[in-house]
Amino acid sequence: MTEILKFVCIMIIFLSSFIVSQNIDGNTGGNRKCFRDSDCPKFMCPSYLAVKCIGRLCRCGRPELQVELNPK
Repeated sequence: MTEILKFVCIMIIFLSSFIVSQNIDGNTGGNRKCFRDSDCPKFMCPSYLAVKCIGRLCRCGRPELQVELNPK
């Protein structure tokens, strides 16, 4: 009985390491190719950073200050 339990625990640890290793570079956007900022996923950066397409790759950067020249 203890041998079966030990085997099951080892299999869980072994299989979970494969699942984690496949999801490390999942859909986080770190190496995602883009042509403009809107091609990048919005969830890849913390709320205080903006998603930017830099060198055709999605990256997190400081948000730019947007000023209206003709306010209404």
